[in-house]
Amino acid sequence: MNNAAKKPVPSAKAGAKVREHPGNLQQADMNHVAHCFLSYPDDAVLFGNFIGDFVKGKSWQTYPPGVQQGILLHRAIDTFTDNHPVARESARRIREFAGRYAAPVVDILYDHLLILHWEVYAQGLPFDVFADWAYRHLDKRAPEMPAELQRRWPHMLAGRFLHGYGSRAGLEWVLGQFARRLNGQLDATGLCRLFFGEIAAFSADFHGFFPELAEHVRIKRSS
Repeated sequence: MNNAAKKPVPSAKAGAKVREHPGNLQQADMNHVAHCFLSYPDDAVLFGNFIGDFVKGKSWQTYPPGVQQGILLHRAIDTFTDNHPVARESARRIREFAGRYAAPVVDILYDHLLILHWEVYAQGLPFDVFADWAYRHLDKRAPEMPAELQRRWPHMLAGRFLHGYGSRAGLEWVLGQFARRLNGQLDATGLCRLFFGEIAAFSADFHGFFPELAEHVRIKRSS
């Protein structure tokens, strides 16, 4: 699933449905686990995928080839997710609590579900080994990160941010942070109550979605 790419991933097609982000909220996207996992084991692709939300327009062309691949892969993952009927169904489930921000919130919920069902998708790769690989390689390139991400990085690394998505308390914290940035437009408490109360249904959504995303990424990275 995670072979190194040979060519840059095509950018999102014109007219594709995309999530809504007011102002610079896109730079506050807080889902990282799937993006990092789908970059493994290429550290340049990892770095590009990680900074993808902070690289605007055609500025991706200023980066080295491997990082370009990661940036464009990030965009391809987001576009695929936004237009997948199962992810849209998950968004419909939470719209009462997340409103028009349901799509990016689904990404965060799916990161929790990826860790919850890690053994199904990781092909024998222990989560701690994967996370330590990501922390190590991202930290090496921290001076190359966009300024805002550089500012956040020490706190993210100290908090072992990927691990945070694996627990209910960690997920509640992430959603609480997201809600604060939305100035009350996300009911994180009600959302968590719904999500954990119906986690079997959300897990079924995830299992219907993630294998198709992984295959989409595999094709992109090997083409």
